[in-house]
Amino acid sequence: MKIGIIVHSQSGYTAKVARLLGAGFSKRGDDTETVLLRTVGKVAPRSTSFEIRNAPAVEDYDLIILGAPVWAFSASPVIMKYLGQLGRLTGKKVLCFVTKALPFLWTGGTQALGLMEGELALSGADILPGEIIRAPAYRSEAKLRPVIDRIVAACTA
Repeated sequence: MKIGIIVHSQSGYTAKVARLLGAGFSKRGDDTETVLLRTVGKVAPRSTSFEIRNAPAVEDYDLIILGAPVWAFSASPVIMKYLGQLGRLTGKKVLCFVTKALPFLWTGGTQALGLMEGELALSGADILPGEIIRAPAYRSEAKLRPVIDRIVAACTA
């Protein structure tokens, strides 16, 4: 299976999850490509006056994994802008994850994941159940391993 892992990461934690996911999918024999979205212009919570300079096309992927940090109780504006540019994803399997520092789901994780999945629902994608990854899980590879394994297992064809 060809898998695209596309993430926005500010602190590096979301990128760390993406790298571990890529390794997990590669270990089971999948062809993976990880893309860290890069921007031009100032990016702050809820901002829109920036451009994504390396927005990848997704036509060749069988599965798309999208990840982003929670910013100000919402999804990263970078991932939301990218999702808005994707167009139709009919027949594509998609799974989203968010990383967040605060331990409670009500501090933005559920809302961020819902915003991402809501945008994808408009595209016709086949949305797999997403993950909210809270600190300290993403700070420790040992604590993150069960989450990575759960996501890889959820994406079995």
